[in-house]
Amino acid sequence: MTTEVNHPTSERSQMPKTLVLMRHAKSDWGDPSLSDHDRQLNRRGLRDSPVMGQWLSQFGAVPDLVLCSSAVRTQETVDGMQEAWSTDPQLSVLDSLYLASPETIWRTAASEGGQHDCVMLIAHNPGISQLASMMADRGMEMPTAAIAIFRFDIADWSELSSGTEAEFVQFMSPKLL
Repeated sequence: MTTEVNHPTSERSQMPKTLVLMRHAKSDWGDPSLSDHDRQLNRRGLRDSPVMGQWLSQFGAVPDLVLCSSAVRTQETVDGMQEAWSTDPQLSVLDSLYLASPETIWRTAASEGGQHDCVMLIAHNPGISQLASMMADRGMEMPTAAIAIFRFDIADWSELSSGTEAEFVQFMSPKLL
């Protein structure tokens, strides 16, 4: 007689990985004394962040890990989204994601994602739109607070390489809700 033993942790690591790319919500340009890095969200950005967090929750893609640019507006975007989530993901604020190139954003997912099932990257244009376009294999403009979701058939984020195929899953922006 053969007995099959279930190992939840090994099964979990074999699940497809989900990458949520997001451009920060709308920022405030009203204070010219602030550096670009220090700009906060405006009223629309403060309104859109929780709405997008709610949508992500309803879609079933609340991240386990959020990799966030160090800019004030990206961190405020995460704060607003977390209002709609029943769990708090691990948060890593990274200077390297501030105005990052698509290649830097991609490498950050590969180097920081570990075995998390759902990783969210919050960054800036043009890098976030360029990466989403490359992954979707079509032009994809990412307006403020837009989200593009992709899946990968990998066990660990370190397996991401230039040849890793991404499955485009969903796009959403506040104007579409």
